Amino acid sequence: MVAALCAIGFAVMAYFWIYLPNRSVDVSHTQYEIKTGSKFTHQQIDDAIGAMLDRKWTSWKGCEISRISYDEAWSDDYLRSEHQMTIDNPGSSSSISAAIDKYGMDRVAIFRTDFQCSYGSDGSFGSGPYTGWMDTYVYDPSSPDADHGWVYIDSGY
Repeated sequence: MVAALCAIGFAVMAYFWIYLPNRSVDVSHTQYEIKTGSKFTHQQIDDAIGAMLDRKWTSWKGCEISRISYDEAWSDDYLRSEHQMTIDNPGSSSSISAAIDKYGMDRVAIFRTDFQCSYGSDGSFGSGPYTGWMDTYVYDPSSPDADHGWVYIDSGY
């Protein structure tokens, strides 16, 4: 009886402290919200999400993505604002603004992700829910750094 309880206790601890923090990112219940305009095709956006998930698959261990969204109007507004900030503040820098300067605003996109991680998983995230995490990508299928035609630029809040 004691051995059985110890085995059950060990299994529960292993599940919460070994399995959950180390499993690949869970996208089994992810909702996708895509609002495109004329900038990118729906297939290009799908490819960008594929590139983003490839990147998160290995680095977001123990996390569950609940929503990925791309809203072209919101993305373009944010890009314009970020670029204008660096113009208005000489000497300041931004990876997003640098990408706009290098590739042009018509090839840059920002995606937002909502997610939650298990306690002790990724290390940089706690266990609470996170909303609005931004991933910036540039569409450049000829780049050797491209995954699904997209080049990673930056991520964060």
